Amino acid sequence: MRKGGGGRDFRSDDARKNEIVPILVLAVALAVALVSGGCSDGGEVSLTEPPKPTTSLLVQAPPELRVKCQATADEVGYPVPCPTRVPDGLTATRAIGRCELDIIGPGAGEGCGNAWRGWVIGSSETNDQHLVIVASPRPLRSEAKVANGPAWYPGARVRPLHSLAINGWRMRAVYVPVKTNAGSAFMRHVVLIWTVRGHTYGIGFHKVHGLGATLDLDAALARGVRLIAPAESQ
Repeated sequence: MRKGGGGRDFRSDDARKNEIVPILVLAVALAVALVSGGCSDGGEVSLTEPPKPTTSLLVQAPPELRVKCQATADEVGYPVPCPTRVPDGLTATRAIGRCELDIIGPGAGEGCGNAWRGWVIGSSETNDQHLVIVASPRPLRSEAKVANGPAWYPGARVRPLHSLAINGWRMRAVYVPVKTNAGSAFMRHVVLIWTVRGHTYGIGFHKVHGLGATLDLDAALARGVRLIAPAESQ
């Protein structure tokens, strides 16, 4: 690993069928992971629902995660979002079929197909939560395209919630309904989306404990996110 954990911090500052199948492989794999990891609340979001207590307390991320972030940045060739604080007990989502998923990693991972090449995908879980992390190789203005990645379709829609500034980044918070985001790993997640220097990023937890509590958890995670650049650009 070049330079180990010493990535630059970008905090603040201002054949057709063969293409479709790999897209669906990863989209379905992530969606199955979401359900198998207990990510199902059985209903749509209510803006007035009372928050439930969460056991997803954030702790210092292990050094191994920083190493994975650096390796991912080196692979995709641009800065990737790396949490420095994560929920206690966070583990990578298990493999779905031949698709290997990690807390963070290149989109075109082992068995996941090439349609996501250039993207960053992360899927992880605790006993009561599911976290998804994505990064796009280019800037995206559509939040639905961030939520669905290459599996985006014209009818995909997300629900805008809020705007906030964290680490000098202007973020948009959205909710991802199941009905208009079939197969997305972000289904029923509250997602923070922002763009920095030509790349769009998204992070978000599943809405298990209420909308407000989930947005608070997203924001707490985002405050500890650092953009780790490829080693060759440092």
